[in-house]
Amino acid sequence: MSLAAGDEVAVRRVLDDYLELWNRCDAKACAELYDRTGDLLAVDGTFLRSHAQIRQYYDDNLSGKYAGFQARRLEVLGVRQVGAEVALLDAIWEVHAPSASDAPSEPIAKPIGSFVLVKSNDTWKISAARLMVPLKVSQ
Repeated sequence: MSLAAGDEVAVRRVLDDYLELWNRCDAKACAELYDRTGDLLAVDGTFLRSHAQIRQYYDDNLSGKYAGFQARRLEVLGVRQVGAEVALLDAIWEVHAPSASDAPSEPIAKPIGSFVLVKSNDTWKISAARLMVPLKVSQ
């Protein structure tokens, strides 16, 4: 099932906004992209079941271990409607460690995520996010 063109643009914009806010370490604004009943399985394996937990997670980590990291090169792998006013977005992006120079660094990780978004009052919010970093196994 395909989303209406305007809804697909709006759903994609939520993820663009998320990465932009993450890059600015804006914990409050990142959390506000989530529906009040949303949940998050973070890239580090932390499972958060409430808006308050999500906000605390971003407060702790964007000012802590992820401070100064940058998300770049977002690639949306797909967007589709899965129900009335419910969409699924899959994406991959790069994460770069803080750098003293302006030269682009190699990415330290390439997270992939699935985001369930719900539309309420003409606004799309993240209802559930599942993030992970693919395991690299040498043979």
